[in-house]
Amino acid sequence: MNLVTAAEMRRLEQEAAALGVSAAELMQRAGREVADKLAALLEPAAGKRVIVLVGPGNNGGDGLVAARHLKTAGALTDIYLLSPRGSDDIVLREAVTAGLSPLEARYDVGFERLRAALEEADVVLDAVFGTGLGRSISGAPAAALALVEEARNRRPEMTVVALDLPSGLDADTGAIDPSAVRADFTITLGYAKRGFFLFPGAGYTGEILVADIGLPEGSGAGLNTEVLDEHLILDLLPDRPADAHKGTFGKVLVAAGSPEYAGAAVLACQAAGRAGAGLVTLAAGKSLYPVLASRLTETTHLILPETADGGPAPGAAELIAGRLKEFSAAVIGPGLGQSPSAAAFTRALLAALSRPENRASGFAAVLDADALNILSAESDWWLKVDFPAVLTPHPGEMARLAGLAVPRVQSDRIELARRCAGLWRQVVVLKGAHTVIASSDGRAALAPNANPALATAGTGDVLAGIIGGLLAQGLAPFDAARAGVYIHAMAAESVRAALGDCGAVASDLLGHIPRSFKALKEHDHAACH
Repeated sequence: MNLVTAAEMRRLEQEAAALGVSAAELMQRAGREVADKLAALLEPAAGKRVIVLVGPGNNGGDGLVAARHLKTAGALTDIYLLSPRGSDDIVLREAVTAGLSPLEARYDVGFERLRAALEEADVVLDAVFGTGLGRSISGAPAAALALVEEARNRRPEMTVVALDLPSGLDADTGAIDPSAVRADFTITLGYAKRGFFLFPGAGYTGEILVADIGLPEGSGAGLNTEVLDEHLILDLLPDRPADAHKGTFGKVLVAAGSPEYAGAAVLACQAAGRAGAGLVTLAAGKSLYPVLASRLTETTHLILPETADGGPAPGAAELIAGRLKEFSAAVIGPGLGQSPSAAAFTRALLAALSRPENRASGFAAVLDADALNILSAESDWWLKVDFPAVLTPHPGEMARLAGLAVPRVQSDRIELARRCAGLWRQVVVLKGAHTVIASSDGRAALAPNANPALATAGTGDVLAGIIGGLLAQGLAPFDAARAGVYIHAMAAESVRAALGDCGAVASDLLGHIPRSFKALKEHDHAACH
């Protein structure tokens, strides 16, 4: 699913017009498609009561066309005009000719007729404002939307469907007008809008259905923001040939863990193995070995010298550097801590990786957690990462890396991740609800899920390990990041289904990682038969 901004959608419509598909034709197609999808939701439409709230612009015009087709499908359809539409309005005239009798807010004292209609409605179709809204909602539209919210509170069985987007939702940023009403379904036109996957707007769309409005074939070729789905991810997954051996699937070096955060190393190593890496090697301090070895029975160990406080001793990075060419990928940072010795170790290891002669062909790394925090303390830190990498910051880490406040990071997650990926010349995975994956070439992808079960310590270590395991198997950084985020989200959905939103811990994800790969492949096999 590609995503668009309001400006991109306008451009696509203008391009369609240049190719001979007029705005009037797009409106007719949009209204018909909305009606068809809504009729399918009503199962059957005949006899169901639908009230269409019609605003002043094109969104209202789409609603009028939809109302006409809903009446044809047998729905008992009312039109409520929130502002006058001219006598030369073709779609209004067509609706009247089809036997619909619009109610007008300007003649409805106290909104009594709207109140009465809402008490009987099975569905409210919100066609008040679309992507062109550039002001706060007020007057009759604000009053009508408030009445819809009140009616649904009394009658939870009433369904609210948004046409294109819930009125008052900013298509680009996800910002919400105070008058906006949460939709149960959003039937969006042509393409889903970016604001659907940015909070708070993401909480207002309900289930998203995309209506084909007849844009010319290939018109979305220039779009560069997508929502991940199983078909895309299946195309990215590495092959698993029957004659493979462990070297076929790559070797991952994990530099992680400290006396305070030993569990991060366990989670990252196990996730890399569960994601299919052939061999995982943990580079960690000598004092941690007895604990970690008892938990990581399949992992090999590169035991590092330590300082008195348990941090990496001088020479630890050089010890790893001497063996870097053995590995096709690395995961650096989970649980390292930010002590002076950890910082010196991280800087030395990144410097070693930045020398091409030290690393294998095709090598790439995941930089996570404390590796990012240590880097962010240096000016122009990205110039010190001169090798292919996937950076996996949460919003706080992103704020430190970019020199911004966290609210600024969260206010425009997609564009910030895209801009930073270009500046830093790396793949950026901005974690959070609807995680954003951005490439230095301008492409961006979003995770389809927002799962509160992931809001617990250690889930980021699991994600870093999954991406590292996929890098080891030869996926390019952007592909490994997209596939890793999707598999991580699938595993989290499985945990949520089993345990609910509360009480899951990061290690619960591990067993669901290979099950997620299996489910994807089995679904693909079933689809082919």
